[in-house]
Amino acid sequence: MSAVTTQLDQYVLQIRIDRPEKKNALTMDMYEVMSAALEQAEADSSVRAVVFSGAGGNFCSGNDVAAFPAAGSQPQGPNPVMRFVEALVNASVPIVAAVEGVAAGIGATMLLHLDGVVASAGSRIVFPFLNLALVPEAGSSLLLVRLLGYTRAAELMLRAATIDGTEAHRLGIVSRLAEPGAVGQVALDLAAEFASKPPQAMRRAKRLMKGDTAELMQRIREEERGVFLGLGSAEGAEALRAFREKRRPNFS
Repeated sequence: MSAVTTQLDQYVLQIRIDRPEKKNALTMDMYEVMSAALEQAEADSSVRAVVFSGAGGNFCSGNDVAAFPAAGSQPQGPNPVMRFVEALVNASVPIVAAVEGVAAGIGATMLLHLDGVVASAGSRIVFPFLNLALVPEAGSSLLLVRLLGYTRAAELMLRAATIDGTEAHRLGIVSRLAEPGAVGQVALDLAAEFASKPPQAMRRAKRLMKGDTAELMQRIREEERGVFLGLGSAEGAEALRAFREKRRPNFS
């Protein structure tokens, strides 16, 4: 059984990350399922909105570190993570996220590409990359600065700080706050509202608002190179060892 499930209901495609025992950490196979679902939604006129959610009280804790490539190695063949990020960048169908609990790593950076983010006040959003000796990914080094301005984005990203849903809403990362337990329904309601609009006009409007994505894709590829440099570095090896051993890393 896949750890990602999909369901199309009333023009809304629901993509649910269902690996609660790992706080919905993503494997390469899970990326492939999500990418295929987004690509199909983009090509299918019967899909008018998409909702991402997570099972077990968390949205997504990022990449499963066990799925990280060996230090210094590049993935052979197409990169499933890049396929997913490109599907987000290229999507004209509106996408909403229902965020409860933890949204970390790609679980946080993907939110910057979406058209609606519903979260509870107590949700926890973190861009943890510097703690793992990695650079930001999924275009976040560009999108977060555009959204927040440089100094606020730098403090959030370079400290690898965790913020709650209330603060994320104040900053504009989250578009709506909902009560715990109601986040999923509010996200579905928002997606249904998107789906009720003229579908082709909706897609054209989103493309116009997103604008030219060439600069964004260039930055995403630069980030990808930086991630693999980090994974192959002594800092990266120590950060991953410390993470697995549940201790503070020593970068001295």
